[in-house]
Amino acid sequence: MANAAAHLRPILATAYYTGMRKREITTLTWDKIDFKARVIRLEAADTKDREKRTVPICDPLMEELQVIPRGIHGLVFRYLGKGVGDIETAMETACKKAKIKYGRFVKGGFVFHDLRHTFNTNMRKAGVAESVIMDITGHSTRAMFDRYNTVDESDRNQAIGQFKAFLEKS
Repeated sequence: MANAAAHLRPILATAYYTGMRKREITTLTWDKIDFKARVIRLEAADTKDREKRTVPICDPLMEELQVIPRGIHGLVFRYLGKGVGDIETAMETACKKAKIKYGRFVKGGFVFHDLRHTFNTNMRKAGVAESVIMDITGHSTRAMFDRYNTVDESDRNQAIGQFKAFLEKS
């Protein structure tokens, strides 16, 4: 985030804190954001699977969104007075500055869609019920949720700690 261009930061924050898809974010309009209810309401036409979705807004994202100037045009995210279309150049530049490999075909390379995976994994690690995560992200099948949920070393370490505690109680 610290290495991202100013117009890219709120887009990255939205992806990180909501798990929304890139197109859902870059085409987001102000009328979809309900600051009072702290949600983003996506219509069926806004989503890949053509199903309405309500996405909660956490405090850090609320702070990001509230400082974005409201233009006369409805799009939330803008660059040089126009809607943000392609963010690949800005992503590549930010990754280069941060010394992060970038690109889908680069081993270990970061891509925007990784933020959707990160959201799913972080929500699960936070103890959020999988059905709720699936509702927020729009995953309609368990198989798709599993594809986005990453089990890592910290999960395995936590599991063995829980197992140890169970054995000690037994």
